[in-house]
Amino acid sequence: MPRLVGRIRGTWTVVPPSPSLRAALTYGAAAGLAASWVKSQAEPVLQRLAEAVVPPTPAEKGRPAADPGNTAVMPPALVVDRAEKALTGTPASLEQKTALTPVLHYAMGTALGVGYALATRRSDRAAAGFGTAAGAVAFLATHASTLPAAGVQTPPTRLPAAWWVWEGGSHLLFGATLEAARRWWLRSR
Repeated sequence: MPRLVGRIRGTWTVVPPSPSLRAALTYGAAAGLAASWVKSQAEPVLQRLAEAVVPPTPAEKGRPAADPGNTAVMPPALVVDRAEKALTGTPASLEQKTALTPVLHYAMGTALGVGYALATRRSDRAAAGFGTAAGAVAFLATHASTLPAAGVQTPPTRLPAAWWVWEGGSHLLFGATLEAARRWWLRSR
């Protein structure tokens, strides 16, 4: 049953009931997969557009995380390489990096989708900016801090200016896709 949550500009706002935990986990995982796909499709387009305006130097393009076209130096590939070295003592092959990079990318997106579903289940405020705030938080929590601290990405201050556009922009689209999926799911119930 819908609940009344308060007055907005003189009228009561009706909000659908919160989804069950099981439902939130399910649609969160599905939304995370969809948002990861949107992000992966948007990155090359945003990269081309941004680099046309602010071209990076060849040295900048060679830095870890500076070019998604160079899978071998993107953070998931470097994580695969570290894991392989820890397990076998030898570096991961390009084939291993290429095969496992999307697995890590979609696993992370799925986990973030579930986290978003659980957060918005508690409060609609977590959906601020049609999910773009969550996308910005994901960007800040990974590419702007954790990944550089772990040594699998160049610090953002040393990456090309275009990187901020395509990496940051793709994360905003990731968050907006999570919210679009959530709203679709809530309306379809």
